[in-house]
Amino acid sequence: MELRHIKGYLFDIDGVLLLGKEAIPGAKELLDALRSRGKHVLFVSNTSSRSRLQCIEQFTRADIQIADEELFLASEETSQYIARLKPKARAYVLGAKGLYAELEKEGIEILPSENVDPQAVDFVVVGRDRTLTYDKLTAAFQAITHGAKFVAVNNDPTVPGRNGLEPGAGAIVAALSAMLGRGPDINMGKPATLLLEMAAQHRSLKPHECAMVGDTIDVDIVAGNRAGMTTILVLSGNASREDLNSQAAQGDGRPDIVVTSVRDLLDMIA
Repeated sequence: MELRHIKGYLFDIDGVLLLGKEAIPGAKELLDALRSRGKHVLFVSNTSSRSRLQCIEQFTRADIQIADEELFLASEETSQYIARLKPKARAYVLGAKGLYAELEKEGIEILPSENVDPQAVDFVVVGRDRTLTYDKLTAAFQAITHGAKFVAVNNDPTVPGRNGLEPGAGAIVAALSAMLGRGPDINMGKPATLLLEMAAQHRSLKPHECAMVGDTIDVDIVAGNRAGMTTILVLSGNASREDLNSQAAQGDGRPDIVVTSVRDLLDMIA
């Protein structure tokens, strides 16, 4: 497919540009090449475990420089959304320090993880939690059944790690949903299109002028297609070539372009 009309490239981060603390080969060279050609480069991540500062530091450690205004995060958008719904809300959080930092930045009170009164919780915010316990899952469930809003930062079932795929926030969301018999009250992050739309609007770009580059068919590719963007699937993270034959890769999940990694895009960009 011809990419000459593309003015803005929206990148997922994990599994596309970075794996842990290291850059995927060719990532820095591609970003440099795009910028040298006058293309807009933006980063749209479903991350629920890192704050804005932590994301920028992660890129810096990988020897990739990004600007603050190029970064759009689900954890930050979730925090701002809750703060708009109810200023000084009280939240029970299944997540990492980065999510805590974004919520606290918006004036949201983080309730203790143990011995919490379920009736005191306004929102149960679910991200990726490496310290998840049975007791924490129980507390989240009880708070929701007592009226707290169930908020999913994202629904990624898995995320790429250094030694293969690991459970994502979506795995915890699924556990709570199974107990409740319903899904979250609020879903942030891809495959919803909000992050992509915000990023494009930030550069005054129309959807057809943008390409969404991601590694997850039912998250990144579905979001890009629903937003009306060209979609590019890389096979360096969540998705494998076999996944292209799955039901998820049909309809909204069908990518326009498939490459092994971002390195392959160097020869395709105009």
